[in-house]
This record gives sequence, C-alpha cells and structure tokens, in this order.
Amino acid sequence: MSANAESRLQTTTVYLNFGPWSAELRGDELVHICHRGLPVLRGLRAVVRNHNWLTLTPRIMSSRTEELADSLRVVLDVEWNGYSARYAGGVTLLFQAAKVMVSFDGAAVEEFASNRIGLVVLHHPDDAGRPITVTSPSGNRTKAAFPTHISAHQPFKDIAALDWERDNVAFRLDFDGDVFETEDQRNWTDASFKTYSTPLSKPFPVTHRAGDTVRQSIRLSARHIIRVMDETRGTVPELGTSTQGTTHKTPEFTAPLPADFGPLLAEVAVEPDPAMGLISPSEAADLARRLNLPMDARIVAGTPEDAVAVLRSLPLDRLTRLGVYSKTTHITEDDLWGALTGEAKELGFQGEFLAGARSHFTELNRNQHSARQDADAVTYSITPQMHTTEPRAIIDTLPMQTLTADAALRIGNGRPLNIGPVTLAPRFNAVATQPPAQEELPARDALQGTPFAVAWLLGSVTALTGPGTGSISYATISELGSTAGQLLLQLAAQRGREVLVTDTRPEVVAVYPVQTPGGVLTFVGNLTADNIAIRLVGLSGTRSDFSLAPWQTATMLLS
Repeated sequence: MSANAESRLQTTTVYLNFGPWSAELRGDELVHICHRGLPVLRGLRAVVRNHNWLTLTPRIMSSRTEELADSLRVVLDVEWNGYSARYAGGVTLLFQAAKVMVSFDGAAVEEFASNRIGLVVLHHPDDAGRPITVTSPSGNRTKAAFPTHISAHQPFKDIAALDWERDNVAFRLDFDGDVFETEDQRNWTDASFKTYSTPLSKPFPVTHRAGDTVRQSIRLSARHIIRVMDETRGTVPELGTSTQGTTHKTPEFTAPLPADFGPLLAEVAVEPDPAMGLISPSEAADLARRLNLPMDARIVAGTPEDAVAVLRSLPLDRLTRLGVYSKTTHITEDDLWGALTGEAKELGFQGEFLAGARSHFTELNRNQHSARQDADAVTYSITPQMHTTEPRAIIDTLPMQTLTADAALRIGNGRPLNIGPVTLAPRFNAVATQPPAQEELPARDALQGTPFAVAWLLGSVTALTGPGTGSISYATISELGSTAGQLLLQLAAQRGREVLVTDTRPEVVAVYPVQTPGGVLTFVGNLTADNIAIRLVGLSGTRSDFSLAPWQTATMLLS
C-alpha cells in the first residue's frame, strides 16, 4: 500500500459535541453533522482545486480547541499541496446552541491558477425530493426541491441562503463571501448534492498571486417547528395543590386563587408523620379554611378504627373527595375501604370516593384490585426522582407519565383519574424497610425554585392531560408563590377548556395550546439545557419565531 493511500485510510477522527449539535472532524472535513441526533449535512470543508480541477491535498499543520460555557471552537491551520501548487489558510469551526459556523480564511503562498477555492457543503442523497427555499443575494426567495432524478445541470443557482425542513426541524444555511450554487453529484456516483462557490458561469481558471486572499463563511442554524393541530387531546383538568405533610405553620399565601382552583389535597392521619408526608386532620382543616378551599382528604390508616377516627375529625361540609390507604401497603385495602365508606355515608358525605394508591403507579399496577369498582375515581402519585436526580433523566420521565395515565385509565375501566400529589422531589419513601434516619427525611429539592421546576411542571401537565384525567395536584401551598406556582395558577384558570394536539417531541419542548374565546393561549417551555429556536405554527398557518433560554417558559396568544 502506498504511503498516500495508507494516510487516507488512517485519517484521525475527532468527535465533536456541543449543545444539540454533534459532528465528526475527519482530518480537515466536518462530517456527519447532526442536530439532536438527526442527520442534517453529510459534510462541510474547504477545498482548493487547480486549473485542471485536480484537488490539492490538505495537511493540518496545527489545531487548537477552546470550549467555553456558550461555545466550542476548533481552529485548524491547513496547507494544501499538489500538482506543483501550494496554498495555506485557516478553518474555524464554531459550535453554539443556535448554530454551527465554518469560516475559511485562505491566502496564496505563490502564484497559481485555480478553478475553485473555498467552502463546499455536501447534502445527504435522501434529500432528493425534499422542498427547499433558495434566497438570492438580492433577497428574492424561490421555492424549489432537491431533484429526485439525477439532474444534468445545477438545480439551484444564485444562492445566498437555503431553507429546508427535516423531521419537524427547520434548517437554514447562510453563505457569505461569494455566490454559491448546487450541483447533483450523483452524476459522478457521489452520494450527495454539493453546494459550492464560485458559480461555473464565471470565467475560470482564476490566477491567484502570492498573498491574494479568499474569505468565506457558512452558517447552519436550526429551529424547531411546532404545529398546533385542529384536534383536541382533552381539556384542562382541575389543577390544585397539596399539604405535603407539613407539621409547621405553612407560610401564608395571600394572592387570590382562581375560581376553578382544585381542592386542597391533604394526606391525613391520626398521628402526623413528616417522613411519610402525613398531616393532622386539624392542621389540614385549618389550611383549607385559610385558603378558602374545599378538601380532598386522603386518609392514611393502620386500622379501620383509625380511618373512622380521622374521618370524624374532618370538616364534612368542606370535603369534596375522600380516599383511604394503608400506611404500610399505601393502597386502598378492603377493610379500610368498607369502614370509611360506611361511616362517610352514615355522616351524609355526598362527594366522590377515591381508591387506588397514594404512592407510585407501581403499587396501583401491582395491586389493580385497589382501584375498587365501587369507587368514583382512581388515584396514584408521581415523583420523577425515584431512581435518579439528574435533570435530563427527570425530563425523560415526562413521556412515561403519559403511559402511566393511559394504563391507569385501563385499570379503572375508564373512570376518571385523580393524580397526585405530583411532586418534583419524593415526599416519602414508599419502599422503606425501617424508619428513615434524619438525613433521609424528605427535603425541599434544590431544583424547586429554579426555571427547571417551571419547565418540568408545564411538561408534566402536558403529559398528563387527556380524556380521562379529572384532576392533578402539584407541589405544596408554600410553593404557590414561586414561579412554578404562578404557572400552576395560570393553568388552573383555564380549567375545562379544550387543549389542542401538537406535533412536537415532548422531551424537547412542552407545548400546551388552550382554546380560548380570544384565540389559542399557548404555553411553551424549553425542556433542555440549551438555547432553543422555535417556530410555532398556528391553526391559520401564522408563524411565530422566537427563542427560549435553557428551561425558559413563555406564553403567547395565537390567532
């Protein structure tokens, strides 16, 4: 094997990853450029070709990499040699959350004649047939498409920018430093379309004297496309909050609550136990009175007698929902159910009876008899941090929340779901084998006061909204004053309104479009740690382009 052939086979590959972007740097060529794992471009590089279209061989003289919080930069010093010609230049690769930019700054070492010097882009062959918009240097926009059959001539000319879509992401290439055009490289059996400069309509070869420079740049950007569909996924469920086992005086919440805000969910027991998320009946009743809210009481008891004792301590006139669970199994057991329902009916209770699990969906799924057929609704709780506390893993639980709601609806034979408490941090350890040590007691999650908590809340409401969801209870009274709590209040005020379907990926962007008399009130949240560009398309086709910072949420009204 020749030395030249061996060097080509052994080209070093450097794997580059920053934010949503990934690529491979093979020698001087950037290849397999992807956005969140989605292939975008096959390659991008600088080329130098002589007067006979022969390509000079690049050699990297030096490289340096600089990674900062907001960017990844790779700078290559390159020499091109061959066919009695030499050329030198620098190639800079810049990765940022919103874009990838490749810049070329070249200079002739000595005089030589060239047919092409500059950057080229290789598009994937499966782009064939894909619609694209070509923007000219004068700003004119022309709709076209990558050719399906091999095109004998350049399909796109006079290019300053290209726009196309792939899997609900809008991509754009902006070109600077020359006018570009595209040819169909399948003519030569290459697996690509190639966008390059200078247009072949201009005379060539061009003589470059020593010191003559060529400067070009290509910017690749991405924008998530989210389309709101004229299809209903459900209605905004009743949204409320919970006591979450407070045993101290909860900070006063003075802001007015929406008229449609849900009852206060209180997990009550004869003996309060913070480690188990339990509060006394008297404190629960006091909190409900202070908030002027009805009560959704979930009694946790060891014996039927305990269940009855707690029930008798609750203000019957304030109770709208009532459930009972074993303090050891955390599900609705037969003896507790019989005692509670019998006594409640004797006392004249007219509200809903709930049954199921007060812990994870796991206990409901493994004990499906707990969703008693004579109950009005089915219950279970959610926390995303049973096994891990990493933000990305927490976000990944959102599509799984939808699966649990679908499964719970089947278990309950279509009866409504009253889901909650839904808490970012676990409120108690449902699988503990002995009383927890002090350091194991539930604590306020450090994420709770951050934008992440707001984005996760929106993602969770989006995931759990469906035809069978009657109510969801989030967080605690003390958190209603937080940014996440304020979002909960805004969403609660939309109770009963239709929620429309979108085509977004739920682990990237949360979108909650609510049909209102004034238009589609749309709540949007960035579920990533990167800046993200979004194109929101309304029912009428109107577009709204905007960007969100990591974990940022926004609200807008679409026509």
